[in-house]
Amino acid sequence: MDDDIAALAGRRLEPADVTKTRTKVSIEDANDAPATPDWKAAREKGDQTTVQAVDRAITLIETLAEARQELRLQDIARMTGLKVSTCHHLLNTLLRRGYVAKLDKPRAYFLGPRLAEIASMRGARFDIVREARPFLDRLAEDTGAVVRLAAFEGSDLNVLYETTATGSRAEPRSLGPAAHATALGKAILAWLPEPEIARVVADHGLAPFTKTSIVSLGELVESLRQVRRHGFAVEDREYREDEIAIGCVIREKAGAVVGSVGASVPVDGPSAANLQQLQIAVSHAAREISNRSRS
Repeated sequence: MDDDIAALAGRRLEPADVTKTRTKVSIEDANDAPATPDWKAAREKGDQTTVQAVDRAITLIETLAEARQELRLQDIARMTGLKVSTCHHLLNTLLRRGYVAKLDKPRAYFLGPRLAEIASMRGARFDIVREARPFLDRLAEDTGAVVRLAAFEGSDLNVLYETTATGSRAEPRSLGPAAHATALGKAILAWLPEPEIARVVADHGLAPFTKTSIVSLGELVESLRQVRRHGFAVEDREYREDEIAIGCVIREKAGAVVGSVGASVPVDGPSAANLQQLQIAVSHAAREISNRSRS
């Protein structure tokens, strides 16, 4: 890994340079999804007076939430046991109401923002800073990295919490127009509906913070595609010349994106020599925080 990264020093690193593992669920893997048999059994044993269309729509939402990756129409049909045409009609309805969002290339579906909006209205959204703090502190101690928690407010990316291995803290602050240049920002952007990504770019542009910053929409689209494929984002001297970082998304109980966790290390520091280990640690922390929100 060390030699490979050194050889790539002339260009910006992407997730595929850190690991070849993909987190996207394929049709072949669909039968291994643990939740599917439980849903079918529940439908068979449950009250037969349920409305079939509503039951199926909820199953689609739960399938997308469990996958935590975008799914093609055929994937969803295979995982739910529904006809492709039935899934297509239900997804179009959910899409119009904001419960599902869609990528055009590749044509795939993931959870939309409406679930998080409803949870927020009811005051059900968990306190992300309070719940995440012990996991962030442990991540900083284990990796020696500067660890940050971030979330969007409108089109602005804000750091909500920052800690180091020594326990020092930094005040919450805005990263302003730097979403495209940070692992924290890209980890979230990858899972937003395309209109929301467009709004962030329209509001802030693609500022060249360093010579490796993403400066075109085409570059950003490709980078976000890799984030979705591998499940994490890489920041390679894009915001600060002397930093490299890994970022992973955090999801709440409904499966909607609520923030991201990132770990930054010096480009020439000991942790930068093995980004794969840093990526594993950050991914684990993000999963732990997401699981905490579901308890």
